[in-house]
Amino acid sequence: MKSKLLHLCLIIVAGLVVWTVGSAGASSLVTQTAVPGVCVPKWAVPMPVFGPAGPIPRVDAVANPSLTVTMKEIDQVVLPQGTFPCAPLGAGATVTFGPTRVWVYETTNTLTSALLGPANWPGVTFDVARNTQTTVRYVNNLPSFNALAPTGPGLVQGLITVDQTVDVADPLGTSAANGCSIIPGVPPLAAACMTPYVGPAPAIVHLHGGEVPSRADGGPLGWFTPTGLRGMGYRTAFSAGPNAQANVYPNAQEPGTLWFHDHAMGMTRTNVYSGMEAFYLLRDPLAEPANLPSGAQEIEMAIQDRQFDTTGQLFFPDGSGLDAITSNLNGTPPNPDLHPFWNPEFVGDVVVVNGAPWPVLNVEPKRYRFRLLDGANARPFNLGFGTVPTYVIATDENYLDAPVRKNRVLMLPGQRRDVIVDFTNFAGQTITVTNTAPVPFPMGLSPVPFVDPACVPGPCPADQPQMSRIMRFVVAAAVTLPDTSCDPAVAGQCARPTPIVKLTDGAGHVAPGVVIDKVRRMTLKEAMGAGGPLAVFVNNTQFMGLESPSIAPVFPTDGVSEKPRQGSIELWEIVNLTADAHPMHTHLVQFQILNRENFNSDPVLGYPAAWEAAFPGDTVYSPACTAGVFCPGWGPPLPYNAFVRDEAFLARRGNPGIIGGNPSIAPYLSGVIIPPDREEVGWQDTGRSMPGQVLRMMVRFNPTDTAIVPNTSGKGLNLYPFDPTTGPGYVWHCHIVDHEDNDMMRPYKIVK
Repeated sequence: MKSKLLHLCLIIVAGLVVWTVGSAGASSLVTQTAVPGVCVPKWAVPMPVFGPAGPIPRVDAVANPSLTVTMKEIDQVVLPQGTFPCAPLGAGATVTFGPTRVWVYETTNTLTSALLGPANWPGVTFDVARNTQTTVRYVNNLPSFNALAPTGPGLVQGLITVDQTVDVADPLGTSAANGCSIIPGVPPLAAACMTPYVGPAPAIVHLHGGEVPSRADGGPLGWFTPTGLRGMGYRTAFSAGPNAQANVYPNAQEPGTLWFHDHAMGMTRTNVYSGMEAFYLLRDPLAEPANLPSGAQEIEMAIQDRQFDTTGQLFFPDGSGLDAITSNLNGTPPNPDLHPFWNPEFVGDVVVVNGAPWPVLNVEPKRYRFRLLDGANARPFNLGFGTVPTYVIATDENYLDAPVRKNRVLMLPGQRRDVIVDFTNFAGQTITVTNTAPVPFPMGLSPVPFVDPACVPGPCPADQPQMSRIMRFVVAAAVTLPDTSCDPAVAGQCARPTPIVKLTDGAGHVAPGVVIDKVRRMTLKEAMGAGGPLAVFVNNTQFMGLESPSIAPVFPTDGVSEKPRQGSIELWEIVNLTADAHPMHTHLVQFQILNRENFNSDPVLGYPAAWEAAFPGDTVYSPACTAGVFCPGWGPPLPYNAFVRDEAFLARRGNPGIIGGNPSIAPYLSGVIIPPDREEVGWQDTGRSMPGQVLRMMVRFNPTDTAIVPNTSGKGLNLYPFDPTTGPGYVWHCHIVDHEDNDMMRPYKIVK
């Protein structure tokens, strides 16, 4: 949402980013002072590890097929404990860190109540076998904030402010009664809308990457509270209790790295920031590369960024108060008259890996398998492992045909990268994992020096130099036992036993024999308010499509515009009209990136101007919507289901037309196809959409291992072990959770 121009508004003081105007403050409900991230000691704590390499075993979901996951609030030791100097707060200033209050998952055996995964941020990893179903009962025991005892139970809700003016879970009916969630630009709002939500905490668990029935998907409207209140999308596999919900996961899909996290409507960013996420490792030895590093040589890592206050509590800026030195990373909410607490992207100044700041991990001079997750709200990570050979073997939850050697591993929020890092020749050395990714990506606050016209002769100094380092490996002098794992540097080793079912050729073209059943062109478009970003929309449509005037008449029953047929293959063109990259995530289905292509994004001569000019002058729906004027949240400018004849598209891909309600982009395309990156040649559930580009994704509405019948459409054929057309349906959205919480998300339903 920001661009590199923001560097003109920043000055650097003692290595801190400081806004010259405005600021973001502490919680509206609890007094806080943010601690500058540079005051948190680095390399002072060990990295928490689950499984054979760590003190906490993974949850064995094969031996324990019926599990209960309880959401609760705990105090956890996160930061180094004690008193430390903090010069940015003043000469001789110190900070004293105690335990951090977080919301977490705790796992027990449902039948015996045996504790399998202690309450922890992140949650203890599930180890799951393919084709062995897992039944999980989720229980919401999250306490509410109590103003009379602000540091008691419910402190987390007081620290991490929920904005009631976005499309939000609304258990008390406050937002609905006061019209808090509105079409942008239609003030004024009731006073009740301008206060943080305090009350029974809505939550719902989404299995990210899971091929599951929609009733078990954990969609944003399926929330439930500790008091038994429920959203309209609530479903349960069996009666689980008033404050609970039960899911049965079939685990029939191909193996890989999944994860689960909270997904409550309008509260995903706050609930995940509070600590509710965990890995879900799905295994099938027959479908995985043979002899991968395992046991103590297999470690999962959730990488995130956070801010903390001077006592060690989580700090989530919401615009209340002024604190010009320590809390200005996020600025003030840009449009507080409409969204008093929502910020476009959360930016932290402390790296945490598995809940620990800048940790250290002891390894042997062997090959290690690291399952990496970008679990941040908005921050991408472009990781470097020094000169240690690094190979990507899987993206998101699916293995590549063969390892891909990389100098750096790029992840955006929600993405996973499964890598092998070979420490064999680094005995006795210390390796620092580095990061070069700006936030927002690719032109935001930079952790490393960068080139910009504002700095002559340049380069500009790093905005957040402490974020250029992630963690450290300390490599032992010798191995305890020989390394017998596969070597990704040797051809044929660490490779899939059977090739990926290919929808593309990996070079930017549709694979031979693949039939595209439908093509949709959809946009990512930012709406600006008087003070800055107001919201970002998928296809310029609000989450509730019936609130978008040009969508409502076309889809009058539910406002759902994407209704693919089961078994079909669709090509989705995502046209990014914003200034930032967005990680676009599809629930249920995975996709293969076909290609990317630049387009003329000039606001006067390029596609943005043509797109805005296409809006009709019809004043029936909104008097402010006239030809040539962008109407935020209105919907696409043209009828959604009307085919757009795109001659460039026809010439290259031979399809009769494109739906989605957006005008032809053909005259504005560069004509140069950009193939997917080498590690992107495979199945993914979260794809990187870059500004000024069209991202083309081949989306298949059947399991990833479904064979292609050459030149034959599979539409109408369902090969899932469940009916995907039943239940409340699925969603697709940006996985910058600050964006998805403010309408950058759309529901979709599969039809027969």
